[in-house]
Amino acid sequence: MIVKKEKLQAYLDKHEMTTATLARDMGVDENEVKTLLNGGAVNEATARRFIYYLGADEAVKLIDWAAIGKQNPLSDKG
Repeated sequence: MIVKKEKLQAYLDKHEMTTATLARDMGVDENEVKTLLNGGAVNEATARRFIYYLGADEAVKLIDWAAIGKQNPLSDKG
């Protein structure tokens, strides 16, 4: 999974969270969150935790669907 790093940073700023806090709350290594913020891809386990933690409605806004070659499953085009 790859996210829109600017949107993830905005989410962290809005909720006054650090990468360490998000990682702890998600139950993943902080390097996984840093990878997302650097525009990198994370594995399926981290992606699942990300979606579970944020909820599908919020996570779907942050995932970079074009970068992963998928169509947003919650879009009207599906």
